[in-house]
Amino acid sequence: MKNLNLLSQKVLSISSPSRIGKSFLINHEEEVMYFLRFSESLTHIELVKYNDLEVIAMWSNDEGSTDLDSLICGMYFSAYDQVICIAFHNGDIVIVNSSQQAELVGSIESKIQSMEWSPDEELVIFVTGNDTILVMTKDFDVITEFPINVDEAGEAVSINVGWGKKETQFHGSVGKSAAQNKVEVSSFTLSPDDDSKPRISWIGDGSMFCCSIIDPNKGLRVIRVYNREGILQYTSEPVDKLEHVLSWRPSGNLIASSQKLANKHEIIFFEKNGLRHGEFTLRETYAHKIIEIMWNCDSTVLAIWMERNISNDEHSTCVQLWNMNNYHWYLKQEIQSQSDVRITSVSWDPEKALRLHYTTTNEYHCLDFCWDVFGANTISDKNAASVAVIDGTLLVDQLFGTWQFPKFLDASKSPSVNLTPFRVMNVPPPMFAFSVQLSNPASCVTFSSNNGGNDFAVLESNQQITLFEWSGALERPIKAPTSIGSIQIEDPKNDRGIMRQIIWFNRSVIFFLHSSKELNHYDNLVAIYLTYDENGKAKCVSYENFNLKQNVLRLYFNPNNKELWFESIHGKILIAEIYMDRIDKFIENINYNKEEKIKVQNDIFIQFPEVCHWISSTRIGREERAEDVIIGLSENNKLYGNHMLISAECTSFFVHNTLLLFTTLSNVIEFLPLQANLSVANNLYNEADRKVERGSKIICAVYFDNFLILQMPRGNLETVHPRVLVLASVRESLNRFDYNSAYMTCRKHRIDLNILYDHDPKSFLNNVESFVNQVEKVEYLNLFLSSLRNEDVVITMYPKVILGPKYGSSDDNTGMQDVSTKVNTVCDAVRGILESKNSTKYLQSIITTFVKKSPPELEAALNFLAKLKDAVKYAIFLVDADKLFDIALGMYDFSLVLLVAQQSQKDPREYLSFLAELESYPKYYQRFKIDDHLNRYEKALNNLSLAGDEYFDQCLKYLQEYQLYKPAIALFANNDEKYKSNFKEAGLAYVMAGNKPKALEPYKESGMWREAFAIAQELKYSSDDLFLLAKELSETLSDKRQYQEAAQILLDYTRQPEEAVVLLNKGHHWSEAIRIDLQFCSLTCTADQILLKRTLNQAFLKDINSMFDQLNQQTARLQEIRLSKAKKSGPFDDETIENVDVFSDTSSMASGFTRYTQSNTQLSIQSTKSGKTAKSRRRAERKKARGKKGSIYEEEYLYDSLKRLIERFDNFKVEIANLLSCLVTLGYLKNAQQIQKIFGDLEEKIIKNLDEIFIIPPINNSEILVNQQENVVNSVKYERPKLNQVDWKLQII
Repeated sequence: MKNLNLLSQKVLSISSPSRIGKSFLINHEEEVMYFLRFSESLTHIELVKYNDLEVIAMWSNDEGSTDLDSLICGMYFSAYDQVICIAFHNGDIVIVNSSQQAELVGSIESKIQSMEWSPDEELVIFVTGNDTILVMTKDFDVITEFPINVDEAGEAVSINVGWGKKETQFHGSVGKSAAQNKVEVSSFTLSPDDDSKPRISWIGDGSMFCCSIIDPNKGLRVIRVYNREGILQYTSEPVDKLEHVLSWRPSGNLIASSQKLANKHEIIFFEKNGLRHGEFTLRETYAHKIIEIMWNCDSTVLAIWMERNISNDEHSTCVQLWNMNNYHWYLKQEIQSQSDVRITSVSWDPEKALRLHYTTTNEYHCLDFCWDVFGANTISDKNAASVAVIDGTLLVDQLFGTWQFPKFLDASKSPSVNLTPFRVMNVPPPMFAFSVQLSNPASCVTFSSNNGGNDFAVLESNQQITLFEWSGALERPIKAPTSIGSIQIEDPKNDRGIMRQIIWFNRSVIFFLHSSKELNHYDNLVAIYLTYDENGKAKCVSYENFNLKQNVLRLYFNPNNKELWFESIHGKILIAEIYMDRIDKFIENINYNKEEKIKVQNDIFIQFPEVCHWISSTRIGREERAEDVIIGLSENNKLYGNHMLISAECTSFFVHNTLLLFTTLSNVIEFLPLQANLSVANNLYNEADRKVERGSKIICAVYFDNFLILQMPRGNLETVHPRVLVLASVRESLNRFDYNSAYMTCRKHRIDLNILYDHDPKSFLNNVESFVNQVEKVEYLNLFLSSLRNEDVVITMYPKVILGPKYGSSDDNTGMQDVSTKVNTVCDAVRGILESKNSTKYLQSIITTFVKKSPPELEAALNFLAKLKDAVKYAIFLVDADKLFDIALGMYDFSLVLLVAQQSQKDPREYLSFLAELESYPKYYQRFKIDDHLNRYEKALNNLSLAGDEYFDQCLKYLQEYQLYKPAIALFANNDEKYKSNFKEAGLAYVMAGNKPKALEPYKESGMWREAFAIAQELKYSSDDLFLLAKELSETLSDKRQYQEAAQILLDYTRQPEEAVVLLNKGHHWSEAIRIDLQFCSLTCTADQILLKRTLNQAFLKDINSMFDQLNQQTARLQEIRLSKAKKSGPFDDETIENVDVFSDTSSMASGFTRYTQSNTQLSIQSTKSGKTAKSRRRAERKKARGKKGSIYEEEYLYDSLKRLIERFDNFKVEIANLLSCLVTLGYLKNAQQIQKIFGDLEEKIIKNLDEIFIIPPINNSEILVNQQENVVNSVKYERPKLNQVDWKLQII
């Protein structure tokens, strides 16, 4: 939404026509300009210092040429060395030093085609006549020379393996056929406008440069990219009709050039790797050619210098300034030369980004631009908050509106100004709501105070002013603006310069600035006096010049106070007095010219501490004490109010009707009330800031509304409603007694509705009837009444700003109101109006006024309902009777339920028994039943939880049935008994309930020591309490055999490493014990503990020997049992008789005992299970666990015992490995060797006997029967245990 606005213009005569060249230089330190020209006789080339037109150097024109461009190929001013370097096409390189002495530093035999210095002035690049690049230092020492036209693509080019080829890419609407189209490079040619000269351009940081030259081998112009050392990096892809212009964007991401095709002329962009990256099309209707293109130093504006062929005999030159925003290229300015004058050179200033220099055949022009928002600034509720965006020539039809294009204009390519009325719509750029078409590109737009500030005037590039009327900006549908005439001022002296900064003061007067060529080059203020014909078309009556006797930077008009302000280039602010009565007399009678109509005050109003490019005026202070203040924003982000600094980090500002809004580098919007004392501004706006996206800037804030428009750096727009503006809008509506607007604003933006009363209690009570009439809906009144509370939100939530001692408080009544009876007062006042108006309509609101009072007047509310039986009937007529019955039942009021039931003529048999049952229950269980009946499950759970502990089991079932876990946690968070079985969840429940002291005990019981210490830290336990907690948790974890965590607690919270080592040794964490011991105890505790715990190796040896003995004994006994089973095939022996009592007298169970009886009876599983009691089963299990020798369970017992032994041995490996490492570390080598040998023998024996032990023997049918019936001899006992592969041995011992 930003535009380039011309701030100032300097016009100087420099030579007689037709003798100035393209090259000129600016010395910023001395503010001196140098340029080249021919002498009067054309025999010499002169270097001229403009200030005094002194010729400081001269060279002979041996070739007799009349074109300087054919003799000079480059000119550069070195700010560091204060010298001028000039390169001639014949190969000579000349230096002119600060003493104005010229020196020929060298000559290139093959001649010079182009010269370009690096940005850091350390290197200079020459393109020689042999198409080679010569890289030199600033002292002209040769670094390297190499040919340009080579076949190599560059060393940085990526290897192409087929990925990302054009054939595999997405081609959008053109489809797959686009991938199959083959580009015939052989058909590519040069542009007919190509000047065949090479170009060089550097990247902004000086690390790379590119060269555009015609490659004779390819017959095309090619761009090659080199690094600082002159090594080729990339080569551009082939482009048909690529032209000579070249400019590398200083930011480095794009290289700009041009391509002229048959039907369009495009500015195209390359990445540094040579690939195309976007383009935009020039919007030209005449034949033309581009002379040069160039980026400004901050990469925001691209200047295009071109020549147009109006006709065979008429040519013109112009400079177009383009800017890209939101992926759209805008033509922001077009600088046109007069038909008899040509632009001969163009250059951006190397230091000031928006300063443009150009020369014509006899003049030098210096233009200073700034980014500006062209918006309507008339403070009126009829102002549509329109913003104009200049976009040169529009290539597409406008997106909205019904604008009719003039017949003589091409609707697709006519110059345009795009408009968006933000009060009614926010259209994201580059789209817009309306577009007005012009005959020439626009350069400036101004809005007048007519029609609420919606009429506007456009200054075109040909110095024509077109006026537009927009009376339908706020109508529905919105009407497009209409042109009411154009003004073209005759300038026979050709002394106007470029018109700039037009002001449409009122319907009768237009002002603008222009530079004078007279002595001192002061600016003139030009007034154009208008009149209108019977059709409403404007025409110029006369115009008048006023010499301001100084150079003006800004012309500002405040349409609200009808003030015209000036700012000079030195930051001085002056005001002009406009005598409209005299102007009106002059327009009526053009011969009336007795008195001056405009007077510029000589006295300076104020002077800013520095020049401010953006200014605005307003009045700050309270009414009678308000004073005029000029708000100014400088280029270095300082915001001033007159001479006082408001902010040192401002990026944009806007003067609202009640506030000064500005964004800052801290990414916030600040708000300064216009009634505040300017001296205390810094203490005001910090309380009302709002965070915004980084780089956001204010486009406009809609007057008498509560939103503003921000533009992000990438160009998109956002509408925001800051709380300050919303509250200001609410207060303004309340002051106008517009309660409906205030209520709807509060409701939309979630403002506490208490402000409707608290803003001005007396006024509200005096206008309660007006409030009820405006806020008519019952639900709105109910919302207001239900939100009332005894609190003054103007003090607690939305305090009014203290405006400073100079202006007093923002409210004359500084005393605090008594709010103890506020709710009762408002309820009584509103109820009185509602009852007098319509009790039936406002039934709910009236009931709300009874219930909301403190204490609630429930009896009065019921009495009121009892009187309104007809109202209940009417409600039943409007609402389903069953639904109304359920609503009454949900209020737990049986009298009201009966009233609804009786009035609805329901059958008593339908509800009396149900109500009688409900009345028999206790209070909360009764409510539970009601809520459950109404499917209000959460409320039902709440009431059931309050019914008593006897309903707790039912409560658990209920929450499980309806998945009410979250509400249950909130209900039972403070009840110990509800979570006593799960300490972890109990602790979490206490935390969720905010009762952290009670959460500590469950965490301690569950061993969650980290959570326990975290809570202890939050509760700010003392060091002694932490110590006791640590000891308690350490003992708890030790009991659970969590020795390592217990030791960690002792180390962290008690600083007792000795006890920690003891615990680690208990847990056999030898390595950790040694580490802790070395860190704290110098290896004394560990050795002692090992001696104490194991007496080095005796306990381990004892364990290993016990495993040896058990393995030998049980293996031998197992073999005996196997042999015995193989031999016994006859009747059972007497020794097994004792096992018969295992079975019940009534049981028909089969077991291992059938082996001895040789029974072939097939017993059913059902009878087995039914015949054995639990007592006999437990007795059998005890005998099985004893594994008594000779019993039927002995074999199973042996298998289980050996399996556990092997598993114990397998788990013992890691412990043995740790012990061996510990013993070796402590120096007990012999003990380690002894343990390793014995344990190794045990491992060898186990591996040897493993297959013998766990071989499944053949079994007969009776054993199968036993397995099926009782599972006494389970096949799982024969499962072979698996040994883990653990490398426990130490090879070094």
